[in-house]
Amino acid sequence: MYEMTKISIENEWLSRGFEVNKEGLFRTVSLQNKTTGFEYVKPARDTEEEFSFICYYGEAMMVLKTRDFSYESHRFISSEESETLTVRLMLRAGGDAGYLPFAIGSWGSAGSLLAVELIYQAYHQHPVIRKRMTISSKADYPVRIQYLGWEQLALSPGEGRQVHHSFFTQTSAAVSNCMDDSVMAIEWPDANEGLLVATEAPGSMKHMELFANGDHLHIGYNDKEETIFEWQLEPGETFESDCSFFLSFCHEKWQDVVDRQLGSFVKNRLSVCLPEQVPTFTVNTWETFYSDINEEIVLENIKIAAEMGIEAYQLDCGWYFLHGDFEPDPVKFPRGLDPIVEACRASNIKLGLWMSVSNMHIDSSIAKEHPEWFLTDENEQHGFMVGWKDTAIMCLDSDFKGWILDEIDRTVKKYDVKLLKLDLAAVRDPYNPHKSIGCHSRDHHHGTQKSSNLRIYRSMFWIMDELRNRNPDCLLDLTFELYGVLHNMDLALIQHAHQNWIVNSDTAWLDNLRRMIHTRSRVVPSYTLNFGSCHLTDPLSRHVGFWSALAAHGLYYGDLRKLSGADREHYGKWIKWVKDYRTEFDFLAYHQVSDTFPASDAPDHVDRRFHPYSFYEAARVKSTAKEWDGFAKLKEDGEGLIVVFRPEHSEQPNQSYALPWMKAEERYAVYDVLRGSLVGYFNGKTLQEGLELHIVEQPGVLVLQIQRLLAEAVEIDQK
Repeated sequence: MYEMTKISIENEWLSRGFEVNKEGLFRTVSLQNKTTGFEYVKPARDTEEEFSFICYYGEAMMVLKTRDFSYESHRFISSEESETLTVRLMLRAGGDAGYLPFAIGSWGSAGSLLAVELIYQAYHQHPVIRKRMTISSKADYPVRIQYLGWEQLALSPGEGRQVHHSFFTQTSAAVSNCMDDSVMAIEWPDANEGLLVATEAPGSMKHMELFANGDHLHIGYNDKEETIFEWQLEPGETFESDCSFFLSFCHEKWQDVVDRQLGSFVKNRLSVCLPEQVPTFTVNTWETFYSDINEEIVLENIKIAAEMGIEAYQLDCGWYFLHGDFEPDPVKFPRGLDPIVEACRASNIKLGLWMSVSNMHIDSSIAKEHPEWFLTDENEQHGFMVGWKDTAIMCLDSDFKGWILDEIDRTVKKYDVKLLKLDLAAVRDPYNPHKSIGCHSRDHHHGTQKSSNLRIYRSMFWIMDELRNRNPDCLLDLTFELYGVLHNMDLALIQHAHQNWIVNSDTAWLDNLRRMIHTRSRVVPSYTLNFGSCHLTDPLSRHVGFWSALAAHGLYYGDLRKLSGADREHYGKWIKWVKDYRTEFDFLAYHQVSDTFPASDAPDHVDRRFHPYSFYEAARVKSTAKEWDGFAKLKEDGEGLIVVFRPEHSEQPNQSYALPWMKAEERYAVYDVLRGSLVGYFNGKTLQEGLELHIVEQPGVLVLQIQRLLAEAVEIDQK
């Protein structure tokens, strides 16, 4: 028998209470908004579980839940950032627990074989409580874990309870999602209460269910689609799950909480990228050149880029001899990359390169020397991306990961690379569902094919972390292709890589580009997103394209040699204006949405699950959008930029927008940047109620600069 114990962890906004009953059962009994006293969880019952997983020990399989473990101890650790509670639980002996295994095995007296630790972290500066768990094995041979859910609660029902999901573009009573969403918002409208629910599991390993089973919330690993979770625990090994967290709010629009409280937590506690690390303007060679790139083209483009004020120039796919033999192509670059490096240094331009991480050419030295490192499929054949049959995927959960880390590091140092785009599939072919799903090789570090899925992600992150430590001035881009899901981003990626090339698009699909920036930037900072966006040589880019890309940051394509003198002068003028303004106010660090800019009615990109390989079709859907869209990059006092777009098919030249970010008691000047004119002076309350905007062009763009004024300044200007 145990003595009844109450435990709690809390911050200023949120508290989570636990109980250890007389049988030693540990469970959550309260998750409460401290501001209002609202209780997010239902009253605890013996059937509620804190976690669950299936465990295989030899031939025995058991479904293990919280009630199968008994409380052993707990401890608190405090820091300036947070308070952490760790609760240790031990597996009960089979006879005491009153259950039997599904198959004959040695579980009955094996109560000491598994230990679980539940780790809760309450932040002092954020309304967030975070959770993860560990599972430790003392068995004398491997134990396999499947179907792991490390956060399971029954939440309060409430009239009209709803979930905002799919990057906050849809609302449903219940949601079950794998691979895509990392944050959802639960709203109890009748109580004016809400809770953001988030998982930090990576890429295709994510799995969240909200109310798909009654009032239950489940956060764990993917157990439904393709990249099924499994982990093989070796004797004496400890497995640590990824994190999840709750963020509480009340009496606020959930949209504002996403922008503010969530945005602040993600930016300040999770993301490794700082906005000041990101160049304002970069030109990338993908699409424009690809197979035609050479020394002459690059040197001429770098010269023009410098004249226009562009800060970075990135050589994408095609600069090297072979994947795996990462030396400059001797035909395209007969003098190597040294002339390119020197030209960049002389022009104060940052040099960027593209490299594949997992896909090595079958004729490369590394592929020939270490065929044992290849990722193999279910037929013991080399895995490869559709359309890349001259390359094969190497398994990152083999000794290859050490080789590729050193090779990338060598390349970065040799060429003084400041922007590094890392690409091509590792765990899952994003263009061809159900292919290259993990590794079937029996000679790598993973014990089973399914266990390779998460292990490959973690090897990928280890490479990113090591590269950042070795090269702190180099910005790392982990692309959606390497990550394994089209158009994907999440809270795991930004903790290891600075940026994520999330989609390939171009000028004709600007509405779709802005839609993705709009929705994904509500989960991660906009400056962590890289988009193959628009060609500066396209006439549409002179206005609409140029500013569309700045919804994230200025990343462009284009052969700059084809720009007319007038084009270069035009871009040079606005590049200088943006860079000068950014030195005064780094607007890239901000991204506000509220409910002012609903998701554009441009079609989203095709769902990865139901389309075969179609590189261009998968990323380029023709827009028929009619509704205006835009973005706001404002400081807390309301100063900054608001950029609004009228799509090509819009029949409305006028639109009124409420600007809730302004301070009601303040006075503001609103300037039309492109026309160089004053729109007018307004008090904050008026702007909160709405500002009438006018765009004649189809498509067209309106760039507004908002400046907070003192009353005396307004009077002087009026005189």
